[in-house]
Amino acid sequence: MAYIDVFCGPVATTDKDIYIAYAKTMEAMALSAGALSVTACWGSDFPEGLPTTFQMAVNARPDETVVTRIVKWKSKEARDAGWATMMKPTDPPTEPPKMPFDRSRVMMGGFEILTEG
Repeated sequence: MAYIDVFCGPVATTDKDIYIAYAKTMEAMALSAGALSVTACWGSDFPEGLPTTFQMAVNARPDETVVTRIVKWKSKEARDAGWATMMKPTDPPTEPPKMPFDRSRVMMGGFEILTEG
């Protein structure tokens, strides 16, 4: 059964181009490690007045935009193997892309897909 990883965090609104470059690098890494697809999103419409919001969940400041990235894998086993591949040291060593966000405010998790249209 297909499996997805979901990442959500705040990025300085002025760093949109930096985030796009980061997302493209991470996309290439995930696809080369077996991911089926990678979708990176820039937040643009968040309802106000709800008990909780994406902004609250990641402690976003007014000068930050909430982003999310969804990585689809064939299965949880494919995802685990893909992440193991991405975390292996390379020869020659390659510098991972600099994260354009505060990792301590990023939410992430893996989800089993129940329905898909």
